[in-house]
Amino acid sequence: MKKILLLGVFALGTYTASAQCTTTNATSCQCQNQSQTNCSLLPDITISWQAINNGGYIEYSQTSTDVTYNQGPNAGRLRVTGSTPNIGHGPLTARGVDSLGQRWFICGTDTFTINDPNSSQTFVCPNGDPNPHQIIFQRVYQKSGNTMTYYERPAGTMTYHPTHGHNHVDQWDVHTLRIDNGDPNPLNWPIVGTGQKMGFCLMDYGQCGASGYIGHCRDDNTVFNQGNTLINSDFPNWGLGGGQYNCSQIEQGISSGWTDVYGKHLDGMWINIPPGTCNGQYYIVFEVDPNNNFLEENDGNNYTAVPVTLTLQEAPGNGIYLISADRNPVICPNENITLTATAGTAFLWSTGDTTQSIIVNQPGTYTCDVTNYCGVGTATFTVYATSTTAPTSADDTVCSGYSLTLNANGAGTLRWRDNLGNVVGTGTSYTTPNLNASTFYTVESVTTQSDSTYATPHNKNMGSGGNVTSAQYEIFNVYTACTLLDVRVYANNAGNRTIQLQDSAGNVLQTTTVALVAGDQRVPLNFNLTPGNNYRLAGTGTTNLFRNDGGVSYPYDVAGVVRITNSSGGLARYYFFYDWHLATTNEVCVSNQTTVNVFVDPCLGLGGNTLFSNSIQVAPNPSNGQFTVNFDAPVRNDVAVQVTDLVGRVVYADIMQNVQGRNTRDINLQSLSKGVYLFSLVYEGKAYTQKIIIE
Repeated sequence: MKKILLLGVFALGTYTASAQCTTTNATSCQCQNQSQTNCSLLPDITISWQAINNGGYIEYSQTSTDVTYNQGPNAGRLRVTGSTPNIGHGPLTARGVDSLGQRWFICGTDTFTINDPNSSQTFVCPNGDPNPHQIIFQRVYQKSGNTMTYYERPAGTMTYHPTHGHNHVDQWDVHTLRIDNGDPNPLNWPIVGTGQKMGFCLMDYGQCGASGYIGHCRDDNTVFNQGNTLINSDFPNWGLGGGQYNCSQIEQGISSGWTDVYGKHLDGMWINIPPGTCNGQYYIVFEVDPNNNFLEENDGNNYTAVPVTLTLQEAPGNGIYLISADRNPVICPNENITLTATAGTAFLWSTGDTTQSIIVNQPGTYTCDVTNYCGVGTATFTVYATSTTAPTSADDTVCSGYSLTLNANGAGTLRWRDNLGNVVGTGTSYTTPNLNASTFYTVESVTTQSDSTYATPHNKNMGSGGNVTSAQYEIFNVYTACTLLDVRVYANNAGNRTIQLQDSAGNVLQTTTVALVAGDQRVPLNFNLTPGNNYRLAGTGTTNLFRNDGGVSYPYDVAGVVRITNSSGGLARYYFFYDWHLATTNEVCVSNQTTVNVFVDPCLGLGGNTLFSNSIQVAPNPSNGQFTVNFDAPVRNDVAVQVTDLVGRVVYADIMQNVQGRNTRDINLQSLSKGVYLFSLVYEGKAYTQKIIIE
């Protein structure tokens, strides 16, 4: 195995001819521009409205007890079918192995490769992730006269799904339930509910001209009930790709003139209808390859919108109106938060805005009046602000060669920095090192806001399962320090249960024993989690708790915080602990900095001349650089005049020789930059220093 930086374009390959228009022979292949003989033969992926409209969806009520397909209760689901025809001149070819026989894996921020041309090896990331994202290489075929070549390019990722036994292309499609707001582009319509399906395995499922698939392939699938039907003979390069693509980990794809179909009966092929959604006219909106990972002839036809009338949801007047946010509700100064109201046909915010989403940067309570099929309702959301008032502190003076303790007052954690911006300490005080030149420090207030989140699976409804009495555990990684506050369990009987946090070897890190009642309940844990891999959350002794053995699909993520990767019983089982409640630090606010000047006095000699010191006057101060110095010299002597900046550089120097009595000296420093300087008079071998300001 070797760690390597991913580059953009990969090796060319050339094959010998064996037919007239195949991936090895370009003789009779046609370019998209028929006048050309040299071109890239690109795919063009679309999404069929007919596959959805003709029995391709089924609605379930929020209280449905249907468990058809063994993928958990269907309550609140709108199951949908997706058919993705390739109407382009070339195949969509997605490879898990590049032309050099390498497989590429993403582990955190690193990329790793292994030499595995047959895609037969098991790869586990160094951080313990057993199912990392694997980079896809799109193979693009090129016609050069009669010769066929290809090049490969990265095109997103795919992930191995152990419950399906093959790789799914990540982010292949997005399916949503929306309300038509009059915008000509359905991708801009308000979203009511979103789908679960994140990827397909790509395969040649049916020919465009074959029975059962006629009408799936059209020259325009973006508009419902529109577009001319395409059959096999309408494709000049029909079948290019071979018509044999399947769910192989080496190569998947869709040949020209073929379609891939994922039916509504398959795991994840549904849209979640939010509770409180009212009956009415909506649209199922499908978008394929939403991130444009694959190179195509046309990226503008990758969607469709199909009308659907919901009849099993709430009656008008019973709707639920909510406002969601794109982040936690606590903001720092100069930060924004996006608020999005329940989907509707009209919106009126307390700010006066009339869009579904608004961006705000001030704390307060926001409301939105939403009009939809339920009627008109008001949703409310409160945005909070964390105090970030700059701390207070005062300048100070220290003798050369000595340290000084600086003090400050403020909210949160006070953080000190030196004059180069380096963090040098925290707390209400900071002791400097020994100083030989004047300098400055800054102090700022750091306020953190903790929030909580919940990890999937939220409940046991993912599929089949039952109670077991044996000791078992879930395996998980921690990426950010957090606290596991509590979990949900289903107990078969009342009694004490012991739950442990263990390391990867089974050593007990934290433990608690709780008294459970029979049934569904939450269990307090308060386990502190630190970053690391392959921790175990274990039920020990005689557990008699519910576990799933159907519908399980690892990993379960709270992005950037925790990933549940496996169980003691393998990838087909999920044990005991649902809806993990995690407390995380979601927001850190930093105040403006307060500058603290430290003046270094040479402190020459011992003691000082009090009469001389008390007589010194500098005026005006602050000044524009012109000021007058007055002092009384009790004993005739020389007086040295010196001005330095805060890093100790001398910017002005002079000597008044053989002076006594009252003396006045005019000084002009208008050539200096605005700022703080140190003014010193040296008399009888001792320096008398004070701060002056030029503004």
